[in-house]
Amino acid sequence: MYIGPKPGGIGADLRLAHIDHCAFDGLSAFNDRDRTYFSHLWELFGLPWEDAYLAGRRTTFHDMIGPMLGRLGPLAGGFDAAVLASSTPDAEPGFPLPFLDLPLGGIDTVFAVSDQGAAGAFTALRLTATTLPAGSHGRALVLVMDQATVWQGPPVPEDMRPTRDMAVALVLDRDGALGAPRVRQHTRVSTSDIITLLRAEAEEAGAVTAICRPALAPYWAKAGVSADVLPVPAGLPCAGPWVTLSQHCANLPETSDRRIVLADYDPRLGYLSLCRLDTAAV
Repeated sequence: MYIGPKPGGIGADLRLAHIDHCAFDGLSAFNDRDRTYFSHLWELFGLPWEDAYLAGRRTTFHDMIGPMLGRLGPLAGGFDAAVLASSTPDAEPGFPLPFLDLPLGGIDTVFAVSDQGAAGAFTALRLTATTLPAGSHGRALVLVMDQATVWQGPPVPEDMRPTRDMAVALVLDRDGALGAPRVRQHTRVSTSDIITLLRAEAEEAGAVTAICRPALAPYWAKAGVSADVLPVPAGLPCAGPWVTLSQHCANLPETSDRRIVLADYDPRLGYLSLCRLDTAAV
């Protein structure tokens, strides 16, 4: 363990430079090694095993990483850090992010954020922007992924169960034209608190474009906020808001200012996550 002064964050002045998303569909099948590994693991924990668990196809996080890097083109390189956010575990045992090292020509820091439900992507972006040690490139990559293959085990709430395979890539650097992400995460939030927190966010931001799930949309009006609310696609508990952001940014004129607020609420955990992007005219 290293104990010393807190390092300066690479994210102190990082801005969103690029965002892209891509849907996938069952790229790979399970193999005999998977059957051996997972059946023994289930036995170890006293869980009933069925070979039918491996009958379908899957799109692992590793399967998605290569194509997403390809979509980034010349932007896929020179990162100080890469962070993966997901709401459910990977369908393949292992650690997908180390595979980034070779195609990216080396990378200092990689880690993942999971088991936080809808808050995971917000946490990944907040950590990337505020706590990672300074690097020579001043660039970071955040990958937000959902995969439809969810292992049998403790029940996953329906709204947290992905039904599609989707990946979103967010590239941050010091000159990004899509705004500096300002992430605020509130805990122990009841539904009665949401109005107050959204109103406070809007009072600071002014008129906004809001991105949120249908259950959260009415709270903007209840808070008296002037907001154009963009819907989030169903079946994507982690990637959903960021898919909408990617679609929205692709259609934005380059000569207009815009304030965008992404919001997601998990009533079971009591997390309200907000991310504001104040994009200056370019």
